[in-house]
Amino acid sequence: MESVCVTLSGTRKFETMSRELRIEDDEILVKTTQASICDADLRAWLGMHMPNDLPSFSFIGHEGGGEVVAIGKKVREFKVGDKVMAFGPLNTFSNYFKGTVDQCFKVPDGLDVEVACLGEPTCVGIYGVFHSGVQLGDVVLVAGLNFQGLIAVQGLKKRGANKVIAVDYSDAHLELAKKCGADVILNSRSHAVYEEIAELTKGRGVDVSLHSCGYWNPLTEDYFNMCIEVTRDEGIVTSLPDIMSPIKANLHRLHHHAMEIRFNALMHHGAEFLKRWVPRLMRPVVQGDIDIKSLITASYSMSEVDEAMKKFNEDEDQVKILLKP
Repeated sequence: MESVCVTLSGTRKFETMSRELRIEDDEILVKTTQASICDADLRAWLGMHMPNDLPSFSFIGHEGGGEVVAIGKKVREFKVGDKVMAFGPLNTFSNYFKGTVDQCFKVPDGLDVEVACLGEPTCVGIYGVFHSGVQLGDVVLVAGLNFQGLIAVQGLKKRGANKVIAVDYSDAHLELAKKCGADVILNSRSHAVYEEIAELTKGRGVDVSLHSCGYWNPLTEDYFNMCIEVTRDEGIVTSLPDIMSPIKANLHRLHHHAMEIRFNALMHHGAEFLKRWVPRLMRPVVQGDIDIKSLITASYSMSEVDEAMKKFNEDEDQVKILLKP
């Protein structure tokens, strides 16, 4: 099958090319319904340092999904016509992509396709909620209101947090967080965040802080240390995004105040782990417990990928941008 795909050929430079996709015995061929831009895609497009243990971003796109149009001889998990979600570096910025049976998951019955194609980043966010350690009655900070951060606001509240404090630098993100259930919203550009959290918690600090500001974001270090500084003794700091360049962190406070640090890293576990977790993580979305639709802030055709990436880079109010063939 000939696929028209987007490649990242240099800093801020996309090219469109045709290539022949031939599936191996354990692979499926998928006609793309939708892809979306990840923060890691933006980092690669900007030409920032990429760790050498990551797959190449040349054939870009790891979020998305579509319909199975062909299967390899050994494939038993899927059939032609199945709707699937991509979980891996499969070049979803294309009109067709292929992947192994471990890199794709069936779309849950009845789930809206636009939401289903956001399965991978959605599961990352919901796993952060499951792994956060939040208990009934806790006061929680979410620092960074990207796609996963806004999922966390919803999920932590439903998980039993008594108060969710949401911090970001975008008023649009903060308003979304309020609609998602945040009890307190603080703009880090205009609020004395440390002092206000101290007042809100009577000097005790939050029970759990969730850091969701990484990849390309210049506030990664500031927000990571914010989480450490405002969390109580023996509290939990949990971090969702990949931090791809070194930062300076106050590890002494983590140690001296007996705090726990958690890195979620859903997508960096093995295939069997994902097989167990992905259906469980999608269940709250299917049941309507987590709203994904409201986190979609723009949509472009695949041929407008340059404009889409520029929009994501230049407009700090964007959350999740879709690409459709």
